[in-house]
Amino acid sequence: MGRFYQMLESKWLPILGRLANQTHLTAIRDGLIAIMPLTIIGSLPLLIANPFVPRPDKVTGFFSAFATGWHDWVSDPAIRKVILVPYEMTFGLIGLFASMTIAYSLARTYKMNEISAVVVAGVTFLLVASPAESFVLDNAEFNAMKTDFLGGKGLFTALLVGILTVEIARFLRKSKFTIRMPEGVPPAVANAFDNMTPLLVNVAIFYTFSLFLQDWTGSLLPDWVMKILAPAIAAIDSPFAVFFAAVFANLLWFTGIHGAVIVSTAILGAFFEHNIAANAAAVAQGDAPPYIFTKMFWAFYMVIGGSGATLALVLLYLRSKSAHLRSVGKVALVPAIFNINEPVIFGTPVVFNPTLFVPFVFIEGILGVIAYYATKWGLVSATFAEAPWTAPAPLGAFYAALDFRAALLVFFLICLSGLLWFPFFKLYERQVLQESGRDKETKGVA
Repeated sequence: MGRFYQMLESKWLPILGRLANQTHLTAIRDGLIAIMPLTIIGSLPLLIANPFVPRPDKVTGFFSAFATGWHDWVSDPAIRKVILVPYEMTFGLIGLFASMTIAYSLARTYKMNEISAVVVAGVTFLLVASPAESFVLDNAEFNAMKTDFLGGKGLFTALLVGILTVEIARFLRKSKFTIRMPEGVPPAVANAFDNMTPLLVNVAIFYTFSLFLQDWTGSLLPDWVMKILAPAIAAIDSPFAVFFAAVFANLLWFTGIHGAVIVSTAILGAFFEHNIAANAAAVAQGDAPPYIFTKMFWAFYMVIGGSGATLALVLLYLRSKSAHLRSVGKVALVPAIFNINEPVIFGTPVVFNPTLFVPFVFIEGILGVIAYYATKWGLVSATFAEAPWTAPAPLGAFYAALDFRAALLVFFLICLSGLLWFPFFKLYERQVLQESGRDKETKGVA
């Protein structure tokens, strides 16, 4: 274990530290976090349009009348269309919003004009993902924009646009290839002309490339991006990826780096948003969700109580013979219920604790694989709605999947994680008692 720590400190920590602070990953992370309220609010119409109550033929009494009324109401196509308008304006435009928030985050890092970056990224994304087309209806000509890639399908293109447009603008600024206004011109006017060159160059580059691609292949850029990434999307929606992502995130956490943010948001964030958006779109159309591994799957089936699935560990602490561990348990219980576990990670401590290394790194992945197959085999429904990650896991899982069985699965996973944590907890408890003195530690224990 000593050699393992030396290897972590000398070889891995510098690499992991650079990864945690990598400029573009940080911009992606912050940009995707910024659009999280849109996806949460956009999920609400889906819950209304898809009743979680049983169908009228499966219930009796007053509840039957309630179920009948709800199902009949949302079965009307006109009513359903009205209900889903907020969903279309949030989830349906998530790609557009992501391009702008990622550009904003990256521009802020470079201390560039954030508003200009947002405008350039938004216009550029619309040019390549949703070009206007003309059509004739009743002898009248109309213009319409394609909407296929404004949502989840265009998310990866949005990521590229958000980063590349800012990098191009940064290069132009460094090269002093901008329009300089004479002194005395108001700053707002000068900034407007200064930002004109990045907009012109980005539009010229991306639109020319998009036109070439359409002429050569007949497809838009987002379509090609999705085709290229299709193998990666399929690979990530797998039990192997579920397990590996959890292990990698908790290896980072074990060294003191916030692995959950890096893995679930910076590295997998775009895939998670794509998957939950695709699932939401499928449910909105009355189809089955196509993906299993989403942000909500991670938050409520794997990170139960926080990284490492430490809610069960906190519950074990409450009955510990060690006064120190009992104190940590009391302090950490309420945050753990809301999936916040810094009190237990640093209060134990779990980081750099060789006794707790194995359960902390591997239990979360085991829970994820079990939940993956439970979803794949139809024992629970796939998640499609986005809830705040701080929601208690049983409630969050029910909300995200609109399935009571999801909450039951969470309780099962908490019990299982408790069984897996127990032998390591007892071993660590014994060490704590030996170090501080059994009589002192157990004083006052019934």
